[in-house]
Amino acid sequence: MIYQSLPYTNVWVKKSFLTGPKNFKWGKDEMVPAVLVGIKSVFNCAPLYEIYIPDYGACYDKTLQCAIFNKPESPDKEIRLPDVAWWDCISPEIQVYEKRMFRNVYVKMQNKKKHWFEGTYLWTVDFVAPHSNSGIDLSEAQLWSEHKQKNFFFDDATGVLVCGPNNKMRYICESLCPPELKRPFFKVFEGSDWSHQDNTLFYGNTGNDFDYEGQKAVDVKSKKNPLKS
Repeated sequence: MIYQSLPYTNVWVKKSFLTGPKNFKWGKDEMVPAVLVGIKSVFNCAPLYEIYIPDYGACYDKTLQCAIFNKPESPDKEIRLPDVAWWDCISPEIQVYEKRMFRNVYVKMQNKKKHWFEGTYLWTVDFVAPHSNSGIDLSEAQLWSEHKQKNFFFDDATGVLVCGPNNKMRYICESLCPPELKRPFFKVFEGSDWSHQDNTLFYGNTGNDFDYEGQKAVDVKSKKNPLKS
Protein backbone atom coordinates (compact mmCIF):
# COMPACT_ATOMS: atom_id res chain seq x y z
CA MET A 1 0.00 0.00 0.00
CA ILE A 2 1.44 3.36 -1.07
CA TYR A 3 0.15 6.79 0.04
CA GLN A 4 0.38 9.99 -2.01
CA SER A 5 -0.82 13.49 -1.14
CA LEU A 6 -3.49 15.05 -3.36
CA PRO A 7 -3.94 18.68 -4.49
CA TYR A 8 -6.01 20.76 -2.06
CA THR A 9 -9.63 20.14 -3.04
CA ASN A 10 -12.81 21.02 -1.16
CA VAL A 11 -15.30 18.16 -1.17
CA TRP A 12 -18.49 16.90 0.47
CA VAL A 13 -18.65 13.40 1.95
CA LYS A 14 -21.74 11.31 2.63
CA LYS A 15 -22.51 11.47 6.35
CA SER A 16 -23.68 7.86 6.51
CA PHE A 17 -20.28 6.65 5.29
CA LEU A 18 -18.71 8.10 8.42
CA THR A 19 -20.93 5.87 10.60
CA GLY A 20 -19.84 2.47 9.27
CA PRO A 21 -20.72 0.11 6.38
CA LYS A 22 -24.05 -1.08 7.82
CA ASN A 23 -25.39 2.48 7.73
CA PHE A 24 -23.97 3.60 4.39
CA LYS A 25 -26.55 4.98 1.96
CA TRP A 26 -25.73 4.44 -1.71
CA GLY A 27 -28.40 6.98 -2.70
CA LYS A 28 -29.65 10.21 -1.12
CA ASP A 29 -27.78 11.23 2.02
CA GLU A 30 -26.74 14.18 4.20
CA MET A 31 -23.37 15.67 3.32
CA VAL A 32 -20.42 16.78 5.45
CA PRO A 33 -17.88 19.38 4.18
CA ALA A 34 -14.32 18.08 3.95
CA VAL A 35 -10.97 18.46 2.17
CA LEU A 36 -9.13 15.80 0.19
CA VAL A 37 -5.80 14.94 1.81
CA GLY A 38 -4.38 11.86 0.08
CA ILE A 39 -4.91 8.61 -1.77
CA LYS A 40 -3.84 5.04 -1.02
CA SER A 41 -3.22 2.39 -3.65
CA VAL A 42 -4.11 -1.12 -2.53
CA PHE A 43 -3.14 -3.77 -5.08
CA ASN A 44 -6.20 -5.31 -6.79
CA CYS A 45 -8.57 -3.11 -4.77
CA ALA A 46 -10.26 0.24 -5.29
CA PRO A 47 -8.16 3.25 -4.20
CA LEU A 48 -8.88 4.68 -0.76
CA TYR A 49 -8.91 8.36 0.21
CA GLU A 50 -8.01 10.31 3.32
CA ILE A 51 -10.16 13.36 4.02
CA TYR A 52 -9.94 16.19 6.55
CA ILE A 53 -13.19 17.27 8.23
CA PRO A 54 -12.64 20.84 9.55
CA ASP A 55 -15.82 20.95 11.68
CA TYR A 56 -14.35 18.19 13.86
CA GLY A 57 -10.65 18.93 13.35
CA ALA A 58 -10.36 15.29 12.31
CA CYS A 59 -8.91 13.17 9.51
CA TYR A 60 -10.91 10.20 8.25
CA ASP A 61 -8.96 7.48 6.49
CA LYS A 62 -9.94 4.90 3.84
CA THR A 63 -12.91 6.75 2.31
CA LEU A 64 -14.52 5.19 -0.76
CA GLN A 65 -14.63 7.22 -3.98
CA CYS A 66 -18.42 6.87 -4.39
CA ALA A 67 -18.85 8.75 -1.09
CA ILE A 68 -16.92 11.83 -2.27
CA PHE A 69 -18.65 14.71 -4.08
CA ASN A 70 -18.09 18.38 -4.88
CA LYS A 71 -21.70 19.37 -4.18
CA PRO A 72 -23.51 19.86 -0.84
CA GLU A 73 -26.42 17.69 -1.99
CA SER A 74 -26.11 14.07 -3.07
CA PRO A 75 -28.19 12.71 -5.96
CA ASP A 76 -31.28 10.59 -5.38
CA LYS A 77 -30.01 7.69 -7.48
CA GLU A 78 -27.59 5.10 -6.15
CA ILE A 79 -23.94 5.49 -7.13
CA ARG A 80 -21.66 2.53 -6.42
CA LEU A 81 -17.94 1.88 -6.87
CA PRO A 82 -18.25 0.18 -10.31
CA ASP A 83 -20.12 3.27 -11.55
CA VAL A 84 -17.30 5.77 -10.91
CA ALA A 85 -14.25 3.87 -12.21
CA TRP A 86 -13.33 1.01 -14.51
CA TRP A 87 -10.46 -0.82 -12.83
CA ASP A 88 -8.91 -1.46 -9.43
CA CYS A 89 -5.30 -0.56 -8.61
CA ILE A 90 -2.88 -2.56 -10.77
CA SER A 91 0.10 -1.86 -8.51
CA PRO A 92 0.67 -0.73 -4.92
CA GLU A 93 3.09 1.94 -6.22
CA ILE A 94 1.57 5.15 -7.60
CA GLN A 95 2.44 8.64 -8.80
CA VAL A 96 0.14 11.68 -8.74
CA TYR A 97 0.60 14.38 -11.35
CA GLU A 98 -1.25 16.94 -13.46
CA LYS A 99 -1.26 16.77 -17.25
CA ARG A 100 -0.64 20.48 -17.77
CA MET A 101 -2.06 20.47 -21.29
CA PHE A 102 -5.44 19.42 -19.90
CA ARG A 103 -5.70 21.88 -17.03
CA ASN A 104 -9.32 23.10 -16.91
CA VAL A 105 -10.12 21.02 -20.00
CA TYR A 106 -13.58 19.50 -20.38
CA VAL A 107 -13.52 15.69 -20.24
CA LYS A 108 -15.98 12.82 -20.65
CA MET A 109 -15.91 9.20 -19.52
CA GLN A 110 -18.24 6.35 -20.41
CA ASN A 111 -18.72 3.88 -17.55
CA LYS A 112 -19.56 0.17 -17.65
CA LYS A 113 -23.27 0.93 -17.88
CA LYS A 114 -22.71 3.07 -21.01
CA HIS A 115 -23.43 6.22 -18.99
CA TRP A 116 -21.36 9.31 -19.77
CA PHE A 117 -19.88 11.35 -16.92
CA GLU A 118 -18.73 14.85 -17.84
CA GLY A 119 -16.62 17.42 -16.01
CA THR A 120 -13.29 19.25 -15.78
CA TYR A 121 -9.97 17.39 -15.60
CA LEU A 122 -8.26 17.51 -12.20
CA TRP A 123 -5.22 15.20 -11.93
CA THR A 124 -3.93 11.74 -12.80
CA VAL A 125 -2.85 8.74 -10.75
CA ASP A 126 -0.40 6.48 -12.56
CA PHE A 127 0.95 3.08 -11.57
CA VAL A 128 4.57 1.95 -11.52
CA ALA A 129 6.20 -1.38 -10.77
CA PRO A 130 7.11 -1.99 -7.10
CA HIS A 131 10.70 -1.42 -6.02
CA SER A 132 12.97 -4.38 -6.70
CA ASN A 133 13.56 -4.79 -2.96
CA SER A 134 9.83 -5.42 -2.51
CA GLY A 135 10.17 -8.94 -3.85
CA ILE A 136 8.49 -10.48 -6.89
CA ASP A 137 6.66 -7.97 -9.09
CA LEU A 138 3.04 -9.16 -9.20
CA SER A 139 1.70 -5.90 -10.62
CA GLU A 140 0.55 -5.14 -14.16
CA ALA A 141 2.20 -1.71 -14.28
CA GLN A 142 4.74 -2.67 -16.96
CA LEU A 143 2.42 -4.74 -19.14
CA TRP A 144 1.51 -2.54 -22.09
CA SER A 145 -1.90 -4.10 -22.69
CA GLU A 146 -2.86 -3.95 -18.99
CA HIS A 147 -1.36 -0.67 -17.79
CA LYS A 148 -4.03 1.92 -17.01
CA GLN A 149 -4.02 5.46 -15.65
CA LYS A 150 -6.72 6.98 -13.47
CA ASN A 151 -7.68 10.44 -14.75
CA PHE A 152 -9.88 12.25 -12.21
CA PHE A 153 -12.72 14.76 -12.45
CA PHE A 154 -16.01 15.58 -10.71
CA ASP A 155 -19.17 14.75 -12.64
CA ASP A 156 -21.07 17.95 -13.46
CA ALA A 157 -24.49 16.31 -13.05
CA THR A 158 -24.08 14.39 -9.79
CA GLY A 159 -20.91 15.88 -8.31
CA VAL A 160 -19.36 12.46 -7.65
CA LEU A 161 -15.59 11.96 -8.01
CA VAL A 162 -14.93 9.97 -11.19
CA CYS A 163 -11.80 8.50 -12.77
CA GLY A 164 -11.12 6.65 -16.00
CA PRO A 165 -8.32 5.27 -18.20
CA ASN A 166 -7.37 7.05 -21.41
CA ASN A 167 -9.21 4.56 -23.63
CA LYS A 168 -12.52 5.40 -21.90
CA MET A 169 -11.96 9.17 -21.83
CA ARG A 170 -12.40 12.09 -24.20
CA TYR A 171 -10.41 15.30 -23.67
CA ILE A 172 -12.24 18.19 -25.35
CA CYS A 173 -9.67 20.92 -26.10
CA GLU A 174 -11.92 23.58 -27.65
CA SER A 175 -9.12 25.31 -29.56
CA LEU A 176 -7.90 22.05 -31.09
CA CYS A 177 -10.82 19.63 -31.45
CA PRO A 178 -13.28 19.72 -34.36
CA PRO A 179 -17.02 20.19 -33.65
CA GLU A 180 -17.59 16.46 -34.16
CA LEU A 181 -15.01 14.01 -32.86
CA LYS A 182 -14.04 10.90 -34.78
CA ARG A 183 -14.32 7.48 -33.19
CA PRO A 184 -10.79 6.28 -32.26
CA PHE A 185 -9.51 3.26 -34.16
CA PHE A 186 -6.44 2.88 -31.92
CA LYS A 187 -4.95 -0.40 -30.70
CA VAL A 188 -2.34 -0.95 -28.00
CA PHE A 189 1.19 -1.01 -29.43
CA GLU A 190 2.18 -4.05 -27.47
CA GLY A 191 5.76 -5.00 -26.86
CA SER A 192 8.37 -5.42 -24.19
CA ASP A 193 11.90 -4.31 -23.41
CA TRP A 194 11.99 -1.58 -26.05
CA SER A 195 15.43 -0.01 -25.91
CA HIS A 196 17.70 2.55 -27.63
CA GLN A 197 20.59 0.16 -27.08
CA ASP A 198 21.34 -2.52 -29.68
CA ASN A 199 23.94 -4.64 -27.88
CA THR A 200 26.73 -2.37 -29.11
CA LEU A 201 29.36 -0.88 -26.80
CA PHE A 202 31.51 2.14 -27.65
CA TYR A 203 35.21 2.32 -26.82
CA GLY A 204 37.78 5.02 -27.36
CA ASN A 205 36.86 8.48 -26.13
CA THR A 206 37.09 8.67 -22.37
CA GLY A 207 37.69 12.42 -22.19
CA ASN A 208 35.30 15.31 -21.67
CA ASP A 209 34.01 15.55 -25.23
CA PHE A 210 30.28 15.74 -25.78
CA ASP A 211 30.24 13.43 -28.82
CA TYR A 212 31.40 10.01 -29.86
CA GLU A 213 33.69 11.06 -32.72
CA GLY A 214 36.52 8.63 -33.22
CA GLN A 215 35.00 5.93 -31.08
CA LYS A 216 34.83 2.34 -32.22
CA ALA A 217 31.78 0.16 -31.83
CA VAL A 218 31.80 -3.50 -30.96
CA ASP A 219 29.05 -6.08 -30.81
CA VAL A 220 28.52 -7.07 -27.20
CA LYS A 221 28.03 -10.68 -28.20
CA SER A 222 31.57 -10.86 -29.63
CA LYS A 223 33.01 -9.60 -26.32
CA LYS A 224 35.98 -8.22 -28.25
CA ASN A 225 37.43 -4.81 -27.34
CA PRO A 226 38.94 -3.19 -30.47
CA LEU A 227 41.37 -1.21 -28.29
CA LYS A 228 42.95 -4.41 -27.05
CA SER A 229 43.32 -6.10 -30.45
